[in-house]
Amino acid sequence: MDVNKAWDRLYTQLVDEQLIDQTEKIVVMPFITKMKWAATIVVLCVLGGAVGLYLSSINENNLLVSIHNNDISNILVKTLQDGSVVYLASGATLTCPERFAGNKRQVSLQGDALFDIHSGKDCPFLIETEPVLVEVMGTTFNIKTADKNSFELSVQHGLVKVTLKATGDHIFVETGETVRLNDHLQLLKEPQQFARYTEKMCFKDERLDNIVHVINKISDKPICFSDNALKNREITITFNNKTVGEMVGLLCAVLDLKYTDDEKEIIIGK
Repeated sequence: MDVNKAWDRLYTQLVDEQLIDQTEKIVVMPFITKMKWAATIVVLCVLGGAVGLYLSSINENNLLVSIHNNDISNILVKTLQDGSVVYLASGATLTCPERFAGNKRQVSLQGDALFDIHSGKDCPFLIETEPVLVEVMGTTFNIKTADKNSFELSVQHGLVKVTLKATGDHIFVETGETVRLNDHLQLLKEPQQFARYTEKMCFKDERLDNIVHVINKISDKPICFSDNALKNREITITFNNKTVGEMVGLLCAVLDLKYTDDEKEIIIGK
């Protein structure tokens, strides 16, 4: 069937029956050409949608926040979206997504920090510094880094993999071990230290549940709540060389709460 001839016959019939003005110009696009244009439009729409989704995904994954501790005397304690806790020393900056997505949790660090990583069997936690990349699954360790030639990491519990970015060399650091970058840019192990991160702690707009979680790390007895509704209350507070009992007492005083200590556990309530 000749589609173009069919269009010509239809046009002649419409003119004969005076259904259209012969002076009007009708441009008849060949059928094949129409199909090509239609296919092109469909392809462009599909590509446009795919590009839009891709860009949307990139924008979502690139919603980064920068957490900086400008307090010269206190450690800034921050709980991340996945439940991991970061203790930032003075001058330290952590850059991370608002929400972790995909099969990894990646952040970057400048300065010194202690990390208490929430366990994620299928979602490793990656910390990037100038000289090395640190990979963990769930553990507690601290990192000291000032520039591309300075790095030190101590593990309180768990296992950490440290990779030297310049050479690809890596080393596994276990509980009680410390690794540092020497003057020859080699990774070496030595003793560790953690106490300075918990002596002076500052919490900014943190949930009470997150603060208690941190205090429980250094408490010899569990701290719990009589009412789970109390966990979501937010507070900004600083502890300078306080005992566990003093920290709990100060929290309760500020939030107008009470606590009981029965020698086995500390219970916070109204």
